Amino acid sequence: MEALKTIFETIVGSSEMSPFLVVSILILAGVLGGWLAGLLRLPHITGNILGGVLVGPACLGVIGTHSEMLALQPLSTFAMSLIAVSIGGHLSYRRIHNSIRRIISISIMEVTVTVTVVIGVARLFHMDWPMSLMLGAISAATAPATTIALIRELRCKGPFVKTLVSVVALDNIFCILLFVMTRTFVDAYFVSGETTSQIDDALLLSAYHLVGALVLGIATGWVSRKLVSKPKFHDFSTIFVAIMVCDGLAAYLGLSPLLVNLFFGVYLGNSSRVAEKQLTTLEPLEPILYICFFTLAGASLHLDSMLEVGGLALVYFASRFIGKGLGAALGGMMGKCSKRLWQNMSFSLVPQAGIAIGLVVLLDGDENMPREMTNAVGAIILAAVTINEIVGPFFTKAALLRSKEAGRDRQRLVEFLAEEFITVDLRALDKWDAIRQMVAFLMRTHRVEHVSKEELYQTVVEREKEISTALGHGIAIPHGHIKKGPAIQGVLAICRDGIDFDAPDGESVKLIMLIVTPEDQKDMHLKVLASLSSMVRDETIRSRIIAAISPEDAMEVFESEEARGYNYFLD
Repeated sequence: MEALKTIFETIVGSSEMSPFLVVSILILAGVLGGWLAGLLRLPHITGNILGGVLVGPACLGVIGTHSEMLALQPLSTFAMSLIAVSIGGHLSYRRIHNSIRRIISISIMEVTVTVTVVIGVARLFHMDWPMSLMLGAISAATAPATTIALIRELRCKGPFVKTLVSVVALDNIFCILLFVMTRTFVDAYFVSGETTSQIDDALLLSAYHLVGALVLGIATGWVSRKLVSKPKFHDFSTIFVAIMVCDGLAAYLGLSPLLVNLFFGVYLGNSSRVAEKQLTTLEPLEPILYICFFTLAGASLHLDSMLEVGGLALVYFASRFIGKGLGAALGGMMGKCSKRLWQNMSFSLVPQAGIAIGLVVLLDGDENMPREMTNAVGAIILAAVTINEIVGPFFTKAALLRSKEAGRDRQRLVEFLAEEFITVDLRALDKWDAIRQMVAFLMRTHRVEHVSKEELYQTVVEREKEISTALGHGIAIPHGHIKKGPAIQGVLAICRDGIDFDAPDGESVKLIMLIVTPEDQKDMHLKVLASLSSMVRDETIRSRIIAAISPEDAMEVFESEEARGYNYFLD
């Protein structure tokens, strides 16, 4: 290895390489590492990181000088910002409206337990309170880039993935706010010897970071939505520039670029179909950006720091691992989510990188804190990041595979059989009231912007008046047609009390599926009706759906082995 390193130093000499050459080397090293990782059945991310370690200063030293790393910082920042926008887009009301309880419960408990455990263990190892508090605050962060990249690599989709991405987003919001507050208290301690007088300052500074990022993210999102709705503005260019504006203004205003872009993504995901579509505009750039980001992360890993504070870094890693796992499990049980979700969530939150490194940089520039403390915290975090980025993807990948949601990010025959389109507590006076409530539910959970709620209701009622859509056995599939739309859309409701639907067997209906079909999708409409009819006529499936106590429980039935033959993948 030393001989190869000497050869590279001789060839390159003392001159700095062009940033284009550095990026090319990063891409080639990352692609090669990912390819080798694939052959060994390892996460591609781990291969990218190890490729970066190989060409970085820890091994060959092809790249890694201070000026080269500074030149590549904007690339890393943009990649993180793009990931933040993507994560923010997943915090869409229509996606998480009936899973908010478990998302908040898992996130709050996991952050609380992790911070508490890390602080407690740090004190057991005789670290002072300021240092323990800073380590605890930073421990709350979870690497969004690793999570998103693994989800894309494994083509995952389902309730677990939705919960995981949402929890990661909240983790990082909580971490940034917690870090700001903790740093204010610790600064006050070293300046005046007391922290009680700084509570107002800490709260105000945290509010500035939260509200400032929220306002800037929403404002940029609003402008972007207005621009992309006009034909003369190119979608890709608009969103590309918008992310750069968010990064630039955040840095100028002293805000977190990650938080600003996260709220930018939240706005896009919750405003309109046109705006939500922009979340996928930069997808062609994502593979190359991810490779660059993770390979650069590998080249930047501080293996020397890991050797210097290896013992303390392992203590921090272990305590954070225990805190994340225990907190996620407790939060999942408190949020009453399925065993499949909370068990796998316990192992999916290990990765920690970009945000933690960014907070260490901020801490390093704090002149109010002793240099010995900031150096120690930085060394421990950077060493732990090295461990987390190498082993973390293994845990997250294992959790995604165990959740049985890998390979499901493909179009299915009945796309609306998802958790967010299911309600289990429908109560109605009669079938007309039930149809009206389900139309309102569909309008709230889908992007139905080309028809009004009343128009949609009337088209379903007209079809129902021709002949009852009740099939017998407690099932009804009311449906209507609209002139245009992106695809067949629908919702499902469970009515435990039963509703008179003029069924041929006289039974009251407890399971209602509302379908709305565009005129150009009539052939697919017949396939969907046939599939749904066959599925719910299966007594085992039907009884399990009606007995579901939550949308998640109903979703578990649709994902079961018994139901997969009815709702098959189209590719």
